Amino acid sequence: VPGQGFGPGQSWAPSQLYRPRLAPGTAIPYGAPPCPDMELPPQPILDGAPEESPVSVALNFQPHLGSIRAQRPCPHTAQYLHRGATRRLEKSMIGEPRHSADVCGYVLAATSQDEADEAHSRHLEKMHLHHDAFRLVFQCISGWCLMQWRNQDDFETGIHGAHRAPRAMAFIDLRRAFDLHLEVGDPDMELANHRITVMLRGGNYYFCVEIPDDVQVWFEAIRGVIQDAHWQAICLRDTQIHQNKRWPAAIGIADALFMRGGPVGERAMAILFHAYDIDYDGVLRAGELMVLIRELQAAIVYCEGSAEGRERDTAVMQAVSRMPEDELFGRAIYLRKYLCLHNDGMVRKDDFIRLGARYLGEAVGAGGLMADLGGPVPESAFDWPSAGD
Repeated sequence: VPGQGFGPGQSWAPSQLYRPRLAPGTAIPYGAPPCPDMELPPQPILDGAPEESPVSVALNFQPHLGSIRAQRPCPHTAQYLHRGATRRLEKSMIGEPRHSADVCGYVLAATSQDEADEAHSRHLEKMHLHHDAFRLVFQCISGWCLMQWRNQDDFETGIHGAHRAPRAMAFIDLRRAFDLHLEVGDPDMELANHRITVMLRGGNYYFCVEIPDDVQVWFEAIRGVIQDAHWQAICLRDTQIHQNKRWPAAIGIADALFMRGGPVGERAMAILFHAYDIDYDGVLRAGELMVLIRELQAAIVYCEGSAEGRERDTAVMQAVSRMPEDELFGRAIYLRKYLCLHNDGMVRKDDFIRLGARYLGEAVGAGGLMADLGGPVPESAFDWPSAGD
């Protein structure tokens, strides 16, 4: 009867499970299905009763408590007292660029001085941008943003977000940038003859620098932010499952391309493309090319039969020690330059299959890893242009 204990193998009789729902003498409405009032045995007995249904996976499963944490990051306001876990979550999900990219200074917010004179009145009328006669703005890099301020006083007052403080005139998200270009004009004809072009997914951003010593500072700072954005975006999505799945593909390509020197078929290149498309968007960006080059170098260590190459993690560590991250990014940009035929920072599958085997050998083997490649590309090919180029 209900209330008594039942052990494994015991079941309730049907007479104990059903009780009439309606009072005696009351007829069931026409067309209504019979719906008896049912008393079921305790859940542990139902989980382990094979005559009723297959044994549930919840049999003998003990409830446990995983963890209690914030599901989404909390705003940085005083009403949230405990933000330690939230800060760690923000750091792991969002990340931050290198601190050496925190630079600021006056630049010319135009493609040239002639364009600045023509656009000054038009932007003042339609966009209410109060530039000076030379369109000089105080520009800074704050986190992932490239910000423009009216002058240095507004920057120093409003950069910390004080109440009623001036605000920046423009924000540019450098995480959407994929390339950088430097042009040097005639110093006798132009006031600011160094023009830097930041290539973004939605268009280009131009600004000119007057002092030659500041050109390299701006160029290296923006380059570092672009590199950190691409690398952290891939590290955030990469998992151990992805690494284990693509490691055999890297070993096969390294053995065929670098060790035996034989041709690589289209199917093998297609498999390699999908193995390193970490974010599943159908294209390879600079961060994914960095992972590809690094793991191909690690696969070469494996194919050489050294002790460091017996496991994937130790082989990758050996590849990291041979090539710093800045040089790795330069090689990825070099590889993308020849594989990206649309000049939008993305390598398509067809271009990778057709040209990938040729330029992978140059990008991976130019650092002296494989002396038998024949005519390696010089190391200067992987350097970004400097102020004097």
